[in-house]
Amino acid sequence: MHDAVERAREYVAEGYTWAVDMDVERFFDRVNHDILMARVARRVADKRLLRLIRRFLEASVMVDGITLAKEEGTPQGGSLSPLLANILLDDLDRGLTRRGHRLLRYADDCNIYVRSRQAGMRVMASVQRFLQGTLKLKLNESKSRVDKTPSMRLEAVEARANSYTGDSRTRLRRLEGVPAGE
Repeated sequence: MHDAVERAREYVAEGYTWAVDMDVERFFDRVNHDILMARVARRVADKRLLRLIRRFLEASVMVDGITLAKEEGTPQGGSLSPLLANILLDDLDRGLTRRGHRLLRYADDCNIYVRSRQAGMRVMASVQRFLQGTLKLKLNESKSRVDKTPSMRLEAVEARANSYTGDSRTRLRRLEGVPAGE
């Protein structure tokens, strides 16, 4: 995660001072199995492995003692889920990169760095169209935003850093120019 913080600093230093902080609504609960498996099949030729991944996705879950079949979504917390999320969202990454955008993404967490609020609004609208039209996913409008990077205080990166590597407040305080002891 330290690399992500450093990369965010680089983008801001290069003049990409606005960020689109994207949150896909209930991402791991709503992934369409057929769309995901088509993207996995682009990279995996082994039919046995594809069947195994499909079984993993469709494995039933027990809720309050009742077994329910899964028709969409990936198991949250599973070791395979972030990898599958990366495969599913790879076309989005490539499209954004091809258009010259700077982005940081892990699984469904994504920040796209742009030079203006207007560019951020255009990018967010474009991403929303792609998610809904191509992947059948929805952007969480109450949690997604376009904001000036310093006012975001890299809070999205901090939250991810805390969840993956433990407390990172000292490192982020240094990044923001706040002495470590305060």
